[in-house]
Amino acid sequence: MFKDLNLNIYNLLIFAGVIQGLIFGIVVLINKKYSSKASLYLAIVMLLMSLSNLQYWLIDTKTVEKYDFIKYTYIPWHWLILPFFYLFVYKYLQQQQKLSKNIKLYLFVPFFSVIAIVFLQLLYKFFINPNYQLPSHFSRGIFIYLDILSILFIISIIYLTFAMLKKYEKEHKQYDPLKVVSETKWLKRLITIGVVTCVFWIIAMSITVYSNKENLSLFYFLWLGMSIIIYYLGYVGINKLQLIKERKDIRSTQNYKTEVDSKKIESKIKPDEIFKNFVVLIEQKYTNPNLSLDLISTELNISTSYLSQKIKTNSGASFSTYINNLRVQEAKKMLINDSYSNYTSTAIGLEAGFNSKSSFYRAFKKNENCTPLEYIKSHK
Repeated sequence: MFKDLNLNIYNLLIFAGVIQGLIFGIVVLINKKYSSKASLYLAIVMLLMSLSNLQYWLIDTKTVEKYDFIKYTYIPWHWLILPFFYLFVYKYLQQQQKLSKNIKLYLFVPFFSVIAIVFLQLLYKFFINPNYQLPSHFSRGIFIYLDILSILFIISIIYLTFAMLKKYEKEHKQYDPLKVVSETKWLKRLITIGVVTCVFWIIAMSITVYSNKENLSLFYFLWLGMSIIIYYLGYVGINKLQLIKERKDIRSTQNYKTEVDSKKIESKIKPDEIFKNFVVLIEQKYTNPNLSLDLISTELNISTSYLSQKIKTNSGASFSTYINNLRVQEAKKMLINDSYSNYTSTAIGLEAGFNSKSSFYRAFKKNENCTPLEYIKSHK
């Protein structure tokens, strides 16, 4: 069955990415655990990327030549990938407003326009001119020029997505204990991978149009790049969605401090008014991952260097060590509390105020000489 196919290490890797994307997409679609709109759009993106790569894999391996009917089933899936990715990001960022009609039209009209062109060609071949040969996807012809347009379309949606991320970050600079803010760094990394993939695509297209020769190996970097995106988006994306859900659940059980018992605090510290005010303030705000010495000193209306000195004198620790100690103590309470046993230690660490999994694990290890998981086991 496979002996007549044009198989090599590159298209085998591409096929592995296709299988992974199809499995992941189907699992997310049918699993009730992933029932949010963001999960739905994520699964659709994975399936679309996999189906797009599968079509080109069939062409590259000469399967289309062996089974002629396959060429008549071509669907330009790549025109839908970025529109659904945009919808995924929109829902991932927990936007409440409905998308405008103009945005929806811009996202989806191009796909239906291109599929109409493909359909008209098939009608022309089957009902008007049976001798008409469908153009190749990898030499001069309507498909290659449509793909060039698709690159411009994709770049425009990447721009819109990046602008949405920047606006979201600007609007959520201030910490809100009632709202879980979605992480955006991983999306920026993903967009960067996408842009690099588009560069390889543009280069391959340019060489193809200039030479007018069919050379599918030029497109291997594009398809391999999409396989990498499938893996990255599937693994990281679903974890980020689950993390947001867990953090929302955890936060719904917390009663965030709006005021502090100052008498209780005074009994713990030396009689220094500035440090006393610092403790009152920090007890209210330490779960804010954006908290810094600059922010606290501004609120206390003193210089950062003077505040740092006061913290060191009264507690024997630096600002970062002091605040991380509070966060570790908060995390420890949740880690051994049966009410939080269904949540990951990462979600608990982020809710305690750490801004990443690595910073939480590093501070916890420093304080307790063990990892969060080891701490949980030791208290079972």
